[in-house]
Amino acid sequence: MNGRDGAFAGHLASYTFPTANARCCPCCLCVSLLSMLLEIINAPVASSKFRHLKILNIYLAGLHSHRDYDYLSLVSFFDASPLLEKFVLSVSRVQSKYDWFEGDPSSLRQMSEHRHRNLKSVKISSFCPQKSMVELARHILENATSLECFTLDTTPASYRCSGDILDRKCPPLETECIRDAHKSLLAVRAYIDGKVPSTVKLTLPGPCNRCYAL
Repeated sequence: MNGRDGAFAGHLASYTFPTANARCCPCCLCVSLLSMLLEIINAPVASSKFRHLKILNIYLAGLHSHRDYDYLSLVSFFDASPLLEKFVLSVSRVQSKYDWFEGDPSSLRQMSEHRHRNLKSVKISSFCPQKSMVELARHILENATSLECFTLDTTPASYRCSGDILDRKCPPLETECIRDAHKSLLAVRAYIDGKVPSTVKLTLPGPCNRCYAL
């Protein structure tokens, strides 16, 4: 099961099943990594099944003109991948132009009928308190019953400096991006921290104090 530039219910600009990351078993081809470039429109309810998919990496780009992208709709990919163990969501920096969620968390949507029993590790880069992204994070914490590690990185940094190497620095970020990252950490504490089970390790990298001092 491999291909390129296919369509997923008409809503994916492209998807790739890299043959280098695919493993064969006696009865099927198990794809270990699925990379997708989504269009601005929201993800559909999955009409196909990725029955052997264990690692899902989604990169969202080109969303600067769509402030109301529904991140919670990505749950459809979890439903289509019953063996999914690792999920990574990376959002391009241009998505920072959004409406911040502030208010009563009881207004947030819930999808309690969806259970993701094998999901163990989740990372969201460029996390921001856009309402549906908060809903996605809370949904994962409430419904991924085997979750062990949950990372919410409020910066888009692809790598970080090492505290032991003085000549290496984190990638440059605009001052506005650094301020937004700090405010996003406050939103995590307000709307997500209380949902973290005792069995889950929550990691909040946040802006580097050495490289991103304001």
